[in-house]
Amino acid sequence: MLRILAIQVLLLASLLLSCATSAQPVVSASIRPLQLIAAAITDGLSEPTLIIGAGQDPHHPALRPSERQKLADADILLWVGPNLESAFTDLIAGTDARRTTVITAYDLITAAGLAIADSNDPHIWLATDNSRLLAQALTRQLAELDAPNQSAYEKNLTDFLAAMDMLDGEIEGLLDSVKGNPFAVYHNAFQYYEKQFGLQHVASFTENEEVQPGIRKVLEIRQLLQANEVACILLEPGNNPAQIRQLTGMEMQMVSIDVLGFDYGLSKSGYAEFMQGLSLSIAGCLEPLL
Repeated sequence: MLRILAIQVLLLASLLLSCATSAQPVVSASIRPLQLIAAAITDGLSEPTLIIGAGQDPHHPALRPSERQKLADADILLWVGPNLESAFTDLIAGTDARRTTVITAYDLITAAGLAIADSNDPHIWLATDNSRLLAQALTRQLAELDAPNQSAYEKNLTDFLAAMDMLDGEIEGLLDSVKGNPFAVYHNAFQYYEKQFGLQHVASFTENEEVQPGIRKVLEIRQLLQANEVACILLEPGNNPAQIRQLTGMEMQMVSIDVLGFDYGLSKSGYAEFMQGLSLSIAGCLEPLL
């Protein structure tokens, strides 16, 4: 009886050890677009968690205990950097000191020479060139922490890079006939997208979404809009179209773009679908009014 019990204990211990060693690293992302990118790399192996959910401002998140726990549980944490999630800085410093691998996306983009010159624009995920860098960095870290699944992560990366190549062609095709059409943005959040795909807005009401434009700025922008016959302005969900229509003093198309991608499901193709949807909205706004 004792021998049978001992064998059962050994089998149970072996099973527990096997489960522990086969568990994949926990990947957490600060914002939805980074989670979508991560999901493409971890597809079939694990599902990345999200820390800042819908309705939260990445600049000033009010993290619930469950969201703080996701941060604490992460083996790999993806975040943009203190220029976006400034409230994370102290939390991440404590987490990193313990065991978590932190991937700061803005640092990757800066080191690669892809950051916007003379700008601190944190919306780096709005360019597929940047998403490639982040996916590659994540794949390297996952392969290091989970060597048995290295080939699976690398296969997912290969698929993701191929999807980005195809996506770039689709976006170029969408924008080809409207690239020369003038447009404006309320918040200057699309610089990376514009840089990669050859667009250039003629006016921006504000560089900082938390700062409202003054009267002098509004009058200056009205002149620019009229002089360039601007017929399109890109907004974000938090903007008030009626209020902005009053500021412009012109009839124009106003399209709201959810730059945080909460309308898209978490899947291998989620990031590509997000960028497709964003591009369709931009192209539609740039079409001249009939």
